[in-house]
Amino acid sequence: MSSTTSTSSPNLLSAHVEIIHHHFKSYYHTLDLAAASDVSQILFPTDHRNAMELPFLWLGDLHPYLFTNLLRSFLLQHDDSSSQNEPENDDEDYDYQGHQEQEQEEEEIEVGESCEFLKKQWPLMNAWKIQSRKLTTRIDQIERGLRLMVPALMNRVRKAQAGFIQKVGSGEVSAVVAAAEMEEEMVGIVMDANRMRKDVISEIVSVTSVYQAALFLEGLAQFLVGLRDGKLLQEFKSCKSPINS
Repeated sequence: MSSTTSTSSPNLLSAHVEIIHHHFKSYYHTLDLAAASDVSQILFPTDHRNAMELPFLWLGDLHPYLFTNLLRSFLLQHDDSSSQNEPENDDEDYDYQGHQEQEQEEEEIEVGESCEFLKKQWPLMNAWKIQSRKLTTRIDQIERGLRLMVPALMNRVRKAQAGFIQKVGSGEVSAVVAAAEMEEEMVGIVMDANRMRKDVISEIVSVTSVYQAALFLEGLAQFLVGLRDGKLLQEFKSCKSPINS
């Protein structure tokens, strides 16, 4: 996104957004296949997850709330910066119209013909300046859905585990059969969780502008890459947090 070519061509940027979006969808498809092969390695990762990743995992991968929280962080950052720049209403001597005219003049200078790079970056810099009611309403709807679906999936996990114990304890079936039945149910649960994750990402991409979607996907990618940063991981391992009783 930071290249002048991408930002000067919304169509090219849109293509890049679609490529990254497709990458996430392909990743969760691959995770489904891995769960079908051995769901225990997805639910209880040992080799392919590090200590920093584990706190963010839910049923094998990132908790879907992380996606909406990331999106809201962009909106909050803009709200904070906007509120800091708002004039004091109690200041009777404040010339608001003159201030607006000055801002417009400064903007014209900043994005004038002599500053081509900034002109091309301007849409990204102001991507969150205009927040549509459709966007905020859809985020609220997604989060309300998650508040229903996340507990429902966890309830299925508890029922699968309780069913396994009951079947083995009562001698209804052998432990091998009961384990196979629970594993089949857990595969379905993980796949439903992955579908939920894919749906949340897709909903965010669909309801945002191309610039907002690009910043969201870039932020998500940077977060995932950051979890694999060797220096940061070493600092995490060496950090000693006090345990409060």
